[in-house]
Amino acid sequence: MSTLPPSPETAYLNAPHVQQETEEILRLRRSGRISDRDWLLRHAALTDQQTLNADPSDGKVQTPVQVTIAKLMTYDAANGTTSGPRAVDDPTWAADPRGYVRQEYAIWAERNVRP
Repeated sequence: MSTLPPSPETAYLNAPHVQQETEEILRLRRSGRISDRDWLLRHAALTDQQTLNADPSDGKVQTPVQVTIAKLMTYDAANGTTSGPRAVDDPTWAADPRGYVRQEYAIWAERNVRP
């Protein structure tokens, strides 16, 4: 399929500020008012955003991001919950797991318009 994952600028265009999103997803998690999938997706997107300008070779920064993304991808593979045109098992994501998060977050954000 020729659809490319969106750029970070496109995927996170209407995303709340990192601090606001952090507070919201933690509040929702504590209250049990967020699905496991939404938690994993929003957490992965948040870590992606926080590390956009980080050195790609900095394992101390990149490893936690990759672990968070892997949790989302594992969940989606086990539950068939991919929303985008490229499924979680598409070979594209082996080289670009952040692209998977951006694909999924952009779709989630379209469906969950904030005031």
